[in-house]
Amino acid sequence: MTIYKAPKPQYTNWQWFKFIGLRTVFPPVLLWDLLKLGVNKLAGKAIGSLVLPAQDNAYSTWKYRDPSRFNTDQISCKRHTVVTHDGAELDTFEIKLKSQKQVDPKYQKYIINFVGNDMGYEHIVDEMRQDAVELDANIVGFNLRGVGMSTSRALSKDDLVTDGIAQVQRLLDKGVSPQNITLKTFSLGAGVGSLVAYHFHQLGQPINIFNSRSFSNITDFLVGHTRLDKNENGDAVGHKESFGGKILGWIIKPIIKLAVNLANWEIDAIDAFKNIPKEYREYIAVRSRKEIRENRIDDPVIPHYASIHKGLSDERKAEKAKIDRLISATDKNDTRKIEELTAARKKVSSDRKMEAAYNGADGHNSDPNKLHNRFDKSAHTIFKEFVAKVKEDHGVEPTNNMTLR
Repeated sequence: MTIYKAPKPQYTNWQWFKFIGLRTVFPPVLLWDLLKLGVNKLAGKAIGSLVLPAQDNAYSTWKYRDPSRFNTDQISCKRHTVVTHDGAELDTFEIKLKSQKQVDPKYQKYIINFVGNDMGYEHIVDEMRQDAVELDANIVGFNLRGVGMSTSRALSKDDLVTDGIAQVQRLLDKGVSPQNITLKTFSLGAGVGSLVAYHFHQLGQPINIFNSRSFSNITDFLVGHTRLDKNENGDAVGHKESFGGKILGWIIKPIIKLAVNLANWEIDAIDAFKNIPKEYREYIAVRSRKEIRENRIDDPVIPHYASIHKGLSDERKAEKAKIDRLISATDKNDTRKIEELTAARKKVSSDRKMEAAYNGADGHNSDPNKLHNRFDKSAHTIFKEFVAKVKEDHGVEPTNNMTLR
């Protein structure tokens, strides 16, 4: 088992200038900083247990002390310890393709998994092994601080982001090209992963992210559940919203936003995700067709109001408006071109919206192979297509036979 000690996360000169400049020009911001520090000291640990309940689960009993038992003639598995700059030791599981062992790190492909809030990487080892072989990539899984054998505890969203940054930095320090690193993220992991990916884009180190079933931010997640019209079993079938719930949500939203920000637990995934260039990002959400939605629970964890899909609605509207202009400008006799544009418009609208296998299925926790879009394409297939697109568009590939070290 190897140990990697991560450096303190880097920030650009512009980021430092904004941070210092704002507090110099407007000193009351320092009072806000002190207030946040105090609230976080009082409530950070308790909120951390709610945001990341896996910290209090006994995943250590699942410990894969001998990862070599997962080895095959195609892959080899190893454990690492990634130590963050503030001393958290992150249990890390890496699957390497034997065919890549002699390939220069610059050209190797890596996928880092960010799992949900009540999970450890131990839940997805089989999925990771499958991805390694199918996608011809090295795969990394890790547990956030406090989960399983990882030490320390998450006291703020910054702790989770620090953990993710350390995992990416380990690969960069090995010489892996940032364009060849893809974050495969789910639920809470997708929210954290969005912040991590944006952090590296700001540093000029563009990594890729696949966001699966994420919230837009913590505030909207809480408000979204307030708005839902739930039955006696606590299910929001059809994701209907009650009038009273909407009013209550509107009233309490600023209060929730203030409290979450004061505790330093706001994870603004949508803002980070939007600021990543489109060619470096993709996402899916669970959202049934209107004609069948009434009888489905879709994603019982992430309300549509709080989903990454809802947060990107303006972006999709702009894409569809652009296609509409192209259709209007196309010769009406050019039916082939019009059909292509119409299909492209439909893809923008529906390609990322998944449906679970049956009415009562929990789409949030469904296997990606059992989620399909309107074109019967599985969520796993969409992820594979994104990885292939990344490789074709901007992956760093050898230009000659100099692939061996």
